[in-house]
Amino acid sequence: MTTIKLLNNRYQVIQVLGGGGFGETFLAEDTHMPSRRRCVIKQLKPVTNDPKTYEMIQQRFEREAATLEYLGEGSDSIPKLYAYFSEDGQFYLVQEWIQGQTLTDIIESQGTFNETIVREIVVNLLSILNYVHSKGIIHRDIKPDNVILQPSSQPWGKPILIDFGAVKETIRSVGNSPGVPAPSLVIGTPGYMSREQATGHPVYGSDIYSLGL
Repeated sequence: MTTIKLLNNRYQVIQVLGGGGFGETFLAEDTHMPSRRRCVIKQLKPVTNDPKTYEMIQQRFEREAATLEYLGEGSDSIPKLYAYFSEDGQFYLVQEWIQGQTLTDIIESQGTFNETIVREIVVNLLSILNYVHSKGIIHRDIKPDNVILQPSSQPWGKPILIDFGAVKETIRSVGNSPGVPAPSLVIGTPGYMSREQATGHPVYGSDIYSLGL
């Protein structure tokens, strides 16, 4: 368990939301904002001790952060990126906190949806994926845990797509030699990945396959 602390001398961690091989996810408050706006901070741990490889990963991380910022600014169905920083050799993304529950949590507590609601949610997610794919991005980890239903005028809520896998690949990447990135790594969740994604070669259709499951 991570000790509750102040990150980047600004973000007060108030709760650990989860963790895994890539790092931990925190709910935090921005102490530099008058409202102490809440945000989600994702910690990403580079899997390397080599300085040159670390520098390459840092550059790729910055590019991926710019992509997340771009996506969030163009759609209100993707969390906005507020900031990013590195501290103690680890990378952090500061994103919009989405109030609501994941599809997984809702299904576990309330049971399955009826056909009408499922159709509406899928149509909304297809629209989000169409936008993401039009920007040349593959999500890579479509699953119920990564869809939050935000309270809205619709009784079932508004789907928000979270946790893009491209940044995870950036952090996991290591160089074969200086300046030469390793082959694409397998990013995704077993049971939701298409065959090509499971072999490290995802395409846009991989996201559609995962959504259909």
